[in-house]
Amino acid sequence: MTVKSILSIIIFTLFITSCSRNQLSQDEEYSDEKTSFFTNKELKREAVSQVLLSDINHILFLLKQNDLKTLNSRFINKQYGIYEILKDSEKNILYFEKKLQIDEIRNEVDSFDIKQEEAIFDCSPNDDANYGWNKEGVFISANTKSYLSDLMKNANLHNLNTYSQEDIKTANIIENTSYEVIVPYNMVFYITKLENLWYITLIDKVKTDCSE
Repeated sequence: MTVKSILSIIIFTLFITSCSRNQLSQDEEYSDEKTSFFTNKELKREAVSQVLLSDINHILFLLKQNDLKTLNSRFINKQYGIYEILKDSEKNILYFEKKLQIDEIRNEVDSFDIKQEEAIFDCSPNDDANYGWNKEGVFISANTKSYLSDLMKNANLHNLNTYSQEDIKTANIIENTSYEVIVPYNMVFYITKLENLWYITLIDKVKTDCSE
């Protein structure tokens, strides 16, 4: 083999090695960007805006009209779906179900007056006069609970990683960036901004459950 051939092989090898290192560096950078997006994304609740209030009014209108089809098509995100938090009265434990749509709604909407405050449901087992919500209107607040992530983490603790980190991240997004909306004697739900639109992401069926 001539000296010229040997030099050509060496140069070619160095070129391939350099390209491989560059590609590896780009792949690692891309991987770091993805990891950063999922692990370092700030969980921040936006201020209540006119757009949010308008969307809540739209939801109230759809409930009043018993328009389940439009409610599901506009206010349920097809990627995230919707969670329902429920209580097993026999075992006295909370659990959740994930769905792709709301199965049924009620048209009982007594007010379109949205108030930025909390409301309390009183079970009052010994006094029927105090049973129910303590205020009238529709209420929006940052009073969200960590039901979903706690249930997922507890399930992982006992059932060997039933839920992925992405599942738990989604739960954290819902719990930390949403608003709770109370439509008395109808529905308690969380509304979350996803992909620049507001969606119903969770229905709380525990808040008004008086079973022991």
